[in-house]
Amino acid sequence: MATEQVSGDLPLSVASTIDRLNREKERLQRRTEQLEDRIRALLVLQEVANTLGAELNLTPLLRRIAVAALRLTGAQVSIVYLVDESSTHLTVQAAETAATALDSGEFSTAALGTASSPGLILEDESSFSGPTVGVGEGVAGYAASSGSLILVNESQADPRFDSGTISIDAHLLGIEPTALLAVPMIFNGAVSGVLEVAHSDHASGFDASSLDLLRTLAAQAATAVENAKLYKRLRRERDRIIQAQEDERKRLGRDLHDGPAQRLAHIVMSLEFAEKLIDSDPAALRKEIAGVREYASTTTREMRNLLFDLRPLVLEAENGGLAVALQHFLERFNTSSGPKLHLVAEYPERLPHNTEVTVFAIMQEAVNNAIKHANASNCWIEVHESEDKLVTTVRDDGSGFDMQRLQDEYETRGSWGLLNMAERASLIEAKLIIASQPSKGTVVSLELVR
Repeated sequence: MATEQVSGDLPLSVASTIDRLNREKERLQRRTEQLEDRIRALLVLQEVANTLGAELNLTPLLRRIAVAALRLTGAQVSIVYLVDESSTHLTVQAAETAATALDSGEFSTAALGTASSPGLILEDESSFSGPTVGVGEGVAGYAASSGSLILVNESQADPRFDSGTISIDAHLLGIEPTALLAVPMIFNGAVSGVLEVAHSDHASGFDASSLDLLRTLAAQAATAVENAKLYKRLRRERDRIIQAQEDERKRLGRDLHDGPAQRLAHIVMSLEFAEKLIDSDPAALRKEIAGVREYASTTTREMRNLLFDLRPLVLEAENGGLAVALQHFLERFNTSSGPKLHLVAEYPERLPHNTEVTVFAIMQEAVNNAIKHANASNCWIEVHESEDKLVTTVRDDGSGFDMQRLQDEYETRGSWGLLNMAERASLIEAKLIIASQPSKGTVVSLELVR
């Protein structure tokens, strides 16, 4: 009333100026509130970025991402989806509500049911056994297939999505959404997952700022998830290397026990017997010594072969190399009853030492497999060099095998030769191709870009 009185006593131009200033003040206040909200959101985003960057375990990371989505958008529920290995389905990996996000203690895991549950985490992302939606199905699936940012504020009236499409997301969200956001997680140009948040309250919705914040979070999350996956793969590789070293020590122990150790024991016994022959049967002494000499020679060869397998020194010599190492390796089989070995090595320019060692280990494994398992008459070992790549091939005319069946049974076989070859090839960024069919032999080829 006082304001009206003052305005009534003032000239019209002054009253108009005051009204304009009051409107400007209100506009500035709203803008200030918006900026303060934006600053708070950016501070939360910075905190989230620091948290995600420090979290290398995938299980808690996924929940942190879901909780962050809630904090940034003020949504009622959030879901983190990851794309499966076939790139055909999204799988719910973590889901949060405002209530579950309040938990600041240890992140608990929960088994996945037919629909997502608050606080759920997939312990092993490679299993993909939780609730899924096809890429292209539902709002989240559309975001994954199109790579688009999706903002829906009136789910029942949005012309892009019918009620059937919205119901797919509703089943996974656990609510009937009136508003939702779906943003793809993109890493190296490919969609790796989707972040989705939703409201079921008609009075609540999302704006362009919420969409922009979720997009930023999705970019950070995509990188964090890939880092966590890489960390997990590295841990698995570390464990595999440790196990491989242990298996190699056991194999070396068996080889030493069954070969040189047995022969050395036999030599000791023969020498003791020869000592007795000096007085009792000098004529038989010469024959016994000859037998001991033969056993000693055989033991020496076996020890050299074991040392060669452990460290082929010829690869370290200036006049050595891959071709020379292969020749030395194949010489041990000249008197065996296995396949006839044919070596053709056109290898004028040497590779870096570590690369040669790896290529040799792969070819050595392939040759051993052909000799032990192929029942072949011939085995061809070839090394060819072109301008841009080195190609090695181990080929036999043996019984071959069913590749698919072998892969299906691999974990129960207790032998990891083919897997070790593939992993060694990946270490030097080479392409390993194994082709085999029953009764048609086997070809193992390795292509290394120079």
